[in-house]
Amino acid sequence: MVSRPAAGRRDAGAGAMSLDSALLIASSGLRLTSAQMAQASQNVANAGTAGYSAKHVLGEAVEEAGVRGLEPSRNVDETLRAEARNAHADAAAADLRASVLSPLAQLQGDPSSGTSLGGLIGALRDGFTALQASPAEGGAQATALNAAAAVAGQLNDLTSAVTRARQGVQDGLQSDVDQANGLLRTIAQLDAGVRAASAAGRSNADALDRRDAAIAGLAELMDVRPIAAEGGGVTLILRGGAVLPLDAEASPLSIGSANASPGAYYGPPGGTLPGIMLNRVDITASLGSNGRLGAAVELRDETLPLMQSELDLTAATLAQRMDQQGLRLFTDGGDAPPDPTVSGYGGAVIGYAGRIAVNPEVEASPRLLRDGTQATASFTPNPATGPSGFTTLLDNVLQYGFGTGPAAGTSYAAIPTSGLGPNTKLNSRFSAPTGIVDYAMAATASQSQAATAAEAQRDHTAAASAQLDALVQKREGVNVDQEMASLVQLQNAYAANARVMSVVQSMWDALIGMVH
Repeated sequence: MVSRPAAGRRDAGAGAMSLDSALLIASSGLRLTSAQMAQASQNVANAGTAGYSAKHVLGEAVEEAGVRGLEPSRNVDETLRAEARNAHADAAAADLRASVLSPLAQLQGDPSSGTSLGGLIGALRDGFTALQASPAEGGAQATALNAAAAVAGQLNDLTSAVTRARQGVQDGLQSDVDQANGLLRTIAQLDAGVRAASAAGRSNADALDRRDAAIAGLAELMDVRPIAAEGGGVTLILRGGAVLPLDAEASPLSIGSANASPGAYYGPPGGTLPGIMLNRVDITASLGSNGRLGAAVELRDETLPLMQSELDLTAATLAQRMDQQGLRLFTDGGDAPPDPTVSGYGGAVIGYAGRIAVNPEVEASPRLLRDGTQATASFTPNPATGPSGFTTLLDNVLQYGFGTGPAAGTSYAAIPTSGLGPNTKLNSRFSAPTGIVDYAMAATASQSQAATAAEAQRDHTAAASAQLDALVQKREGVNVDQEMASLVQLQNAYAANARVMSVVQSMWDALIGMVH
């Protein structure tokens, strides 16, 4: 005879299995809810942290075991992030340009004012006009001499300022390259951590945030594009297509130190300014103008050398035209001033604005402003015993030196506007007037416009960057109100699961009592 279990025990066993399943489901719900509450609290705590994206813990149904909490994950918009990186790079480049050019524009003064270079040369012309009316009057001679000294002083000051700015940009390139190497090492370390976590099935969301923040910082320096790689990793591609190596111990980027004098330039033949190297390969030309490094190269190799060229041409043209009339008013310690109509922007013209000074001979004998310093084919100086009302030189200086041609019926050769810079590859942004006063005003206006445009670009790019940051924050960042509402819902869910467990525990105790 086969024995059968009592009906009560069979029912108790079936009930135990049902209660065990209910307990397992409720406890899994508690674990998931607890993890979600912890994540929501972490989100709220990091609501103001730059680069932090909201994380969420999702649940996955498990057959006969309730739910299983997944690793915290984030939901980011890669397209929007790319736009934000580009905007930050544009803003960083524009800020550097404005910070370098604005002080130079302030030093030059308003192009239409008497304090600008054109205004000071105009004042020199006015000084000669007054001297023409009273050629023997000592006060008029002193006024003209002081006006000449003011012109030379302004040219010297502007050259010193441009040279300092250019040297500052060169030194800044070294600092930015060091910063870029540091960011590459940080990205390499974080990338290795992300890959390891991904391989182990652990959450890498926080490490991804930190890696993305480091990449965004690097993108402000250079035009770099991150490409997703296997295992959760990333590959960084430069604008020109070069791949940036990720090595936590290496410094793949480099740039040498240099003296950014007016005659220094980058590139062959004979360039003395260093390029930016990536593992000994010159990538300077592929940087573009996006990011601080690209903007710095543009300032160092184009914008500032062009400004210096226009200053040098102003100085050399003014000095040479005075000299042609028989008045060596300016010198740099040599003999005749350089002639830009013969050599263009080259030779002794380079850096002349920084060397120009009033001729010591004229300073010692201001009467030479009236009498002249040397003979020319069409002019003979007034001897010391000559007439005090001698105006031949003054007439020629005013009519020809400040005019449009060296003599009656002739015109000056055009002041160079192309083939400028120590590498002869730069071009002015204006058509050169023939008169020296007009040229100086045009050059000052062009340079002031460049500074004004840089300031406007800085404002525009900063606003665009801030707008995109706001969009990223809205799309990916922490919404405190939503997180707090979620916490309330999660607390209710936690309480409900806890009540289920309490009821199941009571039923389990009753069931055990029935068995025993």
